Amino acid sequence: MSRGASEFALGALAATAFWTVVTLFGQDPTRFKDFAGPAATVFAAITAGWIAYRLGQSQIAVAKVQADIAERNWKTSNEKIVLDLFDKRLAIFEEIRGIVGEACRGGTAPDELFFRYGRAIDRVAYFFGEDVQSYVEKIRLHLINLNLATTMMQDIAGPERPTWIKKRGDEFMAIAKFYEEAPRLFGPYMKAHQTA
Repeated sequence: MSRGASEFALGALAATAFWTVVTLFGQDPTRFKDFAGPAATVFAAITAGWIAYRLGQSQIAVAKVQADIAERNWKTSNEKIVLDLFDKRLAIFEEIRGIVGEACRGGTAPDELFFRYGRAIDRVAYFFGEDVQSYVEKIRLHLINLNLATTMMQDIAGPERPTWIKKRGDEFMAIAKFYEEAPRLFGPYMKAHQTA
């Protein structure tokens, strides 16, 4: 029942009770005494029921507001988790990209660079799927092979030098493809979703 309808019903009931009392009182005052007790009880019960109904309606409204606030709080917390996850994934990706960039600029992967790469990919399993894990492992192997080829081709008089030069070029190109392949693999994990 709407607010206006419930107030109208209460007003109609009060008016009916008033005119009934006036009618009864005007005819015979002794009858008023017999009618007053039960009429007051009925009127009080109806009034109490109406007040309980109105309080119930206000409690429902309060519960709805509380539910809306709880939902907003959940959404805010979830968005914070999603943003934190994005920040961590981005930091890992940028560290890996920086190390790959150094290898591409220098054309080699010295031990220090290789160890930094190993530390950078340690967290990949916790923030990315199997596809990214396999890919960063493949890059790790290319870095090892690039360093080996660079070391082996230093022997200028060695008969296998041309083979090592070609191997170094192949490994370098495989590492340089990071800039082409990484966005496709890392991209889905870097997009900010609504849920973690």
